[in-house]
Amino acid sequence: ESENATTMLLIPPPTMRKSSRQISTPRLRSRNHTLANSAPPAVKIRTHDMLNPQERRFLEAAEMGDRPTLAACLEQKNILPLNVNAVDSMGRTAIEIAVDNENNEIVELLLQQENVHIGNALLCAIREGVYRTVEMLVNHPSITKDMLGEGWAHYIESTEAASNEYSSDISPVILAAHLNQFEILQMLLGKDAKIEKPHKHWCVCEVCDRERNTDSLHHSLKRINTYMALASPAWMSLTSPDPILSAFKLSWELQNLAKIEHEFMDRYIQLSEQCTQFACDLLEQCRSTEEVIAVLNKEQSSHDENIDVWASKLSLSRLKLAIKYDQKKFVSHPHCQQLLTSIWYEGFPGRKQRGSWWNHVICVFLILLWPVLALCYILVPKSRVGRIVRSPFMKFLYYSISFGCFLLLLTLATFDSYRYEKGEVKGGGKTRASDRGPPPTIIETLVLIWVVGMLWSEVKQLWEEGFKKYVYQWWNWLDFIMMCLYMCTVSIRVSAYLIFNETRDEAKQRYVVRTQWNAYEPMLIAEALFAVANVFSFARIIYLFQTNPYLGPLQISLGCMLVDVAKFCFIFILIISSFSIGLAQLYWYYDPYTPVCLTAFNCRQEQNAFSSIASSYLTLLWSLFSITKVEDTDVIEEHYFTEFIGSGMFIVYHMTSIIVLLNMLIAMMSHSFQRINDAADLEWKFHRTKLWMAHFDEGSSLAPPFNIIITPKAIYYFCCSIVNAIRYICGKYHYAKSQNRATIRRPGYSRKRRHN
Repeated sequence: ESENATTMLLIPPPTMRKSSRQISTPRLRSRNHTLANSAPPAVKIRTHDMLNPQERRFLEAAEMGDRPTLAACLEQKNILPLNVNAVDSMGRTAIEIAVDNENNEIVELLLQQENVHIGNALLCAIREGVYRTVEMLVNHPSITKDMLGEGWAHYIESTEAASNEYSSDISPVILAAHLNQFEILQMLLGKDAKIEKPHKHWCVCEVCDRERNTDSLHHSLKRINTYMALASPAWMSLTSPDPILSAFKLSWELQNLAKIEHEFMDRYIQLSEQCTQFACDLLEQCRSTEEVIAVLNKEQSSHDENIDVWASKLSLSRLKLAIKYDQKKFVSHPHCQQLLTSIWYEGFPGRKQRGSWWNHVICVFLILLWPVLALCYILVPKSRVGRIVRSPFMKFLYYSISFGCFLLLLTLATFDSYRYEKGEVKGGGKTRASDRGPPPTIIETLVLIWVVGMLWSEVKQLWEEGFKKYVYQWWNWLDFIMMCLYMCTVSIRVSAYLIFNETRDEAKQRYVVRTQWNAYEPMLIAEALFAVANVFSFARIIYLFQTNPYLGPLQISLGCMLVDVAKFCFIFILIISSFSIGLAQLYWYYDPYTPVCLTAFNCRQEQNAFSSIASSYLTLLWSLFSITKVEDTDVIEEHYFTEFIGSGMFIVYHMTSIIVLLNMLIAMMSHSFQRINDAADLEWKFHRTKLWMAHFDEGSSLAPPFNIIITPKAIYYFCCSIVNAIRYICGKYHYAKSQNRATIRRPGYSRKRRHN
């Protein structure tokens, strides 16, 4: 070590100093010599960081705001050594002290000095929110526009003036965005300060790879600090031409990052909610329906300031985008829901202001007139009656009634089968129950007509929405499975009818007692598929509950519980597989069928519960519902140890699956229900809006089975499409993007036009 670097001091312990006073001087000198040799390591004092009297006086003047003394110290710095960047006991320089005290006169005086480091002082000024001080520091020649943003870290490293409060990645513009200092941030943006958006999480570029390998924690914190700045309301307001759209996209990105970076999940979720709240706050500023329409009707790529906000048709592109980005709080906002409610009941003859009982009477009356109104719409779609049928609420009402009639037909088809079964003679006969290829009944024909209508409705929805959007909706999967089952049933029934009615092969008898049918008889397969399709059909009606404020939250909770059941099944399959394989390995040798005699003349064969892996699976599965016997682990042979091990495994399985796993499933489902119940209003309004939006657009005005009727309007549109296709080929026509077309009726537009 150099001579000027440090000074070594040996400090004896207090107990040794006390004992040294009680002995003679020679003895003391000898004792101290011994203590010096056995003392702990010396304490190093950094003399190069110690302040000289002039620097101490300089810092005290800055703290007290004594400008004359400070000026005198600066004038004498050529005589008395003075470092203008000297720090006090708290690590603050004189300019930082002046900034903390908001003393602009001293700040201005210190900025006139050479080699003054103002980096940390600028951050302090931004933190305090003093606009004048920040302006003085930013205008200093040593501060460039690059240093205000991405070049800040390089500036801190070059000056060796790292802040004790902020990391090197916190630049002035990022700090101003963190603190929502609107005016200061606006000034920094005027100096061309920028914030570079972080790369994707999986980016493997040279910069990201180097930062991860050097310090992964610093890399993650740098990304979080940058996203905190980008999620600032002040930053989005000043830098984005469409702040609501920017808030939606950033919120969606932060939600995805929360699923990837689990270590910082809470921070990302908090930032995502901050973006959502900012969009809601902007919507809160609307003071009229027209302003709400202007916000919700804005296109994603539209920058035209002369948009017609008084058009008769709406697109609600911004609302559709909010649903796409899962902005539940924005969609559930009262301003948004007020507009959607107006659109939903637009054209409904009964006004909701007249009272619920009057609305119910009107609904019953319209339900009874459904066939008449449907025929009127087919003949005169542009009439007043046609406008009523095209209204969103009426489309939903008639679709619900149509589906209810379909379920009624399914029930009648089941009762119809029972009626034929009662007249059948078990020994044989030409009855419908023994018919291997029966023709359809009247009720089955009506069911087929309804199925064709619903299939055509699904095809139109797929064509209008596109494959990606159609697949994204889980209810469409249920519709797809249901339609596939019905079409398979129809195909098999038609094949069976042709096989046993149109052919003259004597080997293919049409009437055979059902008990003698083959296991894979076409009618048996068709009936099985039809039964499964009926289950899906009755489950489909739950979708309509979303409009009800009481049943809607329950339906949403049911969906979340099904997700919990799927998670539970993954663990349960591992448990049941382990025990099934173990028990099958234990009982594989024994006879798969055991004779059981109730009396001397009444004996039957019972299958061994664990003779194979398949039977083990079934036995353990049914044991969850107590449909097993204790004797399932017993064997005829006197193999007591095998029975003991089998019984023990069976008991452990019951304890694991029933006591632990099932209670865990109940706890998971309770947690999901409570989570939905805590935000029941928000969740219900969001899902209800998704259902409403499916009925807002024009098209699909007629519910099955009336939608399969070829109407004059359909013929007209078909001819127009052919003409437009020819014009497109000739280059005289251009197709508009379907997602930008305004097809939603503006609430109150017709009444306003009549008044004008």
